Amino acid sequence: MGMLKGREGEQGITLVELMIVAGLLGLVVAAMYNMFTFQQKSYTVQDGVAVMQQNVRVGLEYMVKEIRMAGYIPEGIPPNNSSPTAGVPGESFTDPSNVSESVEEATASAITFQADVDGDVRTETVRYVLVSSADGSTTNLTRESWEWNGSWSAEGSGPEIVAENIDSIVFTYTLLADDQGLNDNIDNDGNDGADEEGELMTWDFVTNGALSTEQLRSYIRQIGVTMTARSANPDTDYTHPAQNDSYRRRTLSSNINLRNIL
Repeated sequence: MGMLKGREGEQGITLVELMIVAGLLGLVVAAMYNMFTFQQKSYTVQDGVAVMQQNVRVGLEYMVKEIRMAGYIPEGIPPNNSSPTAGVPGESFTDPSNVSESVEEATASAITFQADVDGDVRTETVRYVLVSSADGSTTNLTRESWEWNGSWSAEGSGPEIVAENIDSIVFTYTLLADDQGLNDNIDNDGNDGADEEGELMTWDFVTNGALSTEQLRSYIRQIGVTMTARSANPDTDYTHPAQNDSYRRRTLSSNINLRNIL
């Protein structure tokens, strides 16, 4: 039997060629990995932004819907000397001078009002304000309510979170300024007439002080709300131009006409 002979001219892969192929393959894998991680992070960021936008939008819409009902109080409910909001500045359970008001508290950062917001023919007192989270890392828009059913009783176990990670909320107020309102004999709206019928003025807390009396609050006809939310998690590749941190933010605003207050 003859001896087997190798194929003439056939050559194997050298070590240098093998290292070149391995290096090129490594570059391709690294590029694919970088592209994957970039897309994954981009998706995570966009998903967080979408959640934030949905959070602030739903929270604002829910609050606006209820505030618009302010002043819708079923006949005879509640009695004129009722006030459940002992925690509201100027309000007390025991103060007989407290009367039922459509808007009981009107500050730049909180609002308390009365209305039958759920249509059960019973008046609710509702308060919206920002409250710090349990760990103090952020603030949340909260809602607390009391219902009149012969006497005031708190609903739920305390403030309920309506929207999380809310950086700020600002309420502005427009008041009736004609002879049936403030009657200040000033042309507040620039229509060349002092205290003409239907004249409105924007309340300035710095210039005019607090809306601290029942009479002043009874003149409120419009309420503006501006709410700013931030993302739940920081984006290390992003710096907010104003806050100088890594959280993305969105701001929404709405103007509310109080159709039940005349």
